[in-house]
Amino acid sequence: MSFKKIISLLLSLAIALGLCACTKTKEKIYIAVIAKAINSDFWHNVKNGVYSAATEYNVSVTFEGPENEEDYEAQNAMIVNAVNNGADAIVLSAIDCNKSVDAVNAAVRAGVKVITIDSNLNSDMVSLFIGTDNIAAGKAAAKAATDGFANEANIYIGLVNYNADTDNGNQREEGFKEYLSSVSNAQIIASVTAESNEESATDAAKRLLNQDSRINVIVGFNEWMTLGVGNAVKELGLSEKVRAVGFDSNITSVGMLETGEMDALIVQNPFAMGFLGVENAAALVSGESIQEGELYTAVTAVTKENLFDDDIQKILFRFK
Repeated sequence: MSFKKIISLLLSLAIALGLCACTKTKEKIYIAVIAKAINSDFWHNVKNGVYSAATEYNVSVTFEGPENEEDYEAQNAMIVNAVNNGADAIVLSAIDCNKSVDAVNAAVRAGVKVITIDSNLNSDMVSLFIGTDNIAAGKAAAKAATDGFANEANIYIGLVNYNADTDNGNQREEGFKEYLSSVSNAQIIASVTAESNEESATDAAKRLLNQDSRINVIVGFNEWMTLGVGNAVKELGLSEKVRAVGFDSNITSVGMLETGEMDALIVQNPFAMGFLGVENAAALVSGESIQEGELYTAVTAVTKENLFDDDIQKILFRFK
């Protein structure tokens, strides 16, 4: 028997044993939301959406995630625990698009509905993906990266990405490269992968900029990579030479946009991901039909020029 089949059987056994031990009658639909992590503005906004939907639809929710966005093993344990604790549905942002497939498939076989948000999973047992159209977002980042350069200028790009097995990061880079294929004077000359935390991202971005002085555009593909890019540009004194583009927003990155370390932010809608995840999970458990496939939330390119527009301010500083 293959190792993968053994793991799948063990996961199914753990869930089955937990279900046998769970005898408490539930008063409400219980939805377990499992994020990649919980320690960034992005995930705080997802959580706000989760609890807002829980109130509106009168369901019980939990919100948890590993300490870092690389720990897929902790995330898999949370999936098993959610099923054992009687979850009717799981809303998951998958750290690894492959290594959580067995845990999710075992949960679905145990009768639990699964919806993914933000980052998808390579499983046909997931009912719905809710999040950014990451190919389109990658194209938006490439457009922001190459805007403002004269047609004859050479655009030399460095990329700072995160976990190579995370679905949304891969798709953003794919969309970025697809757009770039039509820009004759632009090329990616260096790339690096960092852990999803500010220190690792800063070190990676500085290393990238130091290793090739030709780089005049640098791009970070999530909130932590963006902070790392902005920090590197600031610490190396390159704000006048290097155009910096990132994803997501928080007080620090918006401040970098104002002061010139960042030139554009591709801003997602994490509140909507959390809200719609719970809303659709509740509908599934209640036997209602929902949209199949993908449900995309909005993405906006924010620059210094449009930063103080009323509609942009509402996107950056959501209170619901």
